[in-house]
Amino acid sequence: AAVVGPMKPGSALFRASQATMTVSISVFLYEGFAYNIIYLGRILPAVGKQALILPFAIFFNVIWGLAIWSYVRAHFSDPGRVPEKWRDFVRAIGDALPVVPARPEWQPGKATYCKKCDLPRPERAHHCLLCEVCVLRMDH
Repeated sequence: AAVVGPMKPGSALFRASQATMTVSISVFLYEGFAYNIIYLGRILPAVGKQALILPFAIFFNVIWGLAIWSYVRAHFSDPGRVPEKWRDFVRAIGDALPVVPARPEWQPGKATYCKKCDLPRPERAHHCLLCEVCVLRMDH
């Protein structure tokens, strides 16, 4: 699906998102440099703790690598759009699907209508103003 709305490539929001990710990755890289080069390479040897360098390096770099991997995976993951199976279900059911007006509180077992997408959406789905799509559980 083509990206539309404020997050399309070239838009101000897209550029801000890319800038935020660049700054975050830069902080991760600086942190790795500072710990590995400064602390492990200079400080520990200067105080006579060479035996701690390898275990500290392994422990830090495993956690550091997992943190970077998690950040990148989260940044590029799908926000949880309403699946196409739901739209197929809505088309198949037609008017037999009870759709209630959207309210701020949770409405268990009830589909609501999205005015922006002009489609019924499943329970707990909300319209994301940044992505301009309905997102399940609105957790981003």
